[in-house]
Amino acid sequence: MLINEEFGHRMGAALNEADLLGIEWSRGEDAVACTFAVIAMDKDGQVPEDNRVSVVFRPIGRFVASYRKGRWDDEEAEVECFEPEQILEIVQRFGGLPIYGWDFINRGDKDFDRWKNRLSFDYSTGVGLGLTNTIDLFQSGTDQTLNVRIWFDDFDVLTPHHEKVDLVEFLENGRRGWDAIYASDEKMQGFGIFPATKKSTNALISAIKELKSEEQPRSWWTRFKDRFGSKR
Repeated sequence: MLINEEFGHRMGAALNEADLLGIEWSRGEDAVACTFAVIAMDKDGQVPEDNRVSVVFRPIGRFVASYRKGRWDDEEAEVECFEPEQILEIVQRFGGLPIYGWDFINRGDKDFDRWKNRLSFDYSTGVGLGLTNTIDLFQSGTDQTLNVRIWFDDFDVLTPHHEKVDLVEFLENGRRGWDAIYASDEKMQGFGIFPATKKSTNALISAIKELKSEEQPRSWWTRFKDRFGSKR
């Protein structure tokens, strides 16, 4: 399934500011599972007690990472090589930092070009499958940086109990969570994100207008819902 631009932005909204808790690679299943603690609110207006989800990408065609001992903009930082099986250990060194930017799926090669020649590992199946889409993830500290790119064809979202989550519900929960944050809903204070201000709201509007040429965030959500209400 090729993820189009609109769906990619909707997925990005559901993952924005999510804590990256782990990445695991299964050679036997040709899959990569990424565990996140996401911002979400269910249809009843409640914040889930356990907001962890695993997004399982499969089949994968290529899987690369760059772990550097320095800031993200340090072009001289030492690259530490490791095997794909060790990716969970590397991610856990960061302690579950959030990812951010609203743009993770099929984002092009501009950022990837900055670190693609400084890889810790480069795994490829070499069979021509699993190359339809990409997701880019990162962790960045004062003295270490991790960039990850996964090429994949499809994905599933699972609960901590390995139960499949309805994709539309997952995306809608993310939309409701961010709507609640920008509405200064007290239920969202536990996520550690400041409530909406005029400045932050205007910044969001400007960012979305640049991405989608829309006038208001609400019209963006509505158009997504109309188009993807019953399918991807």
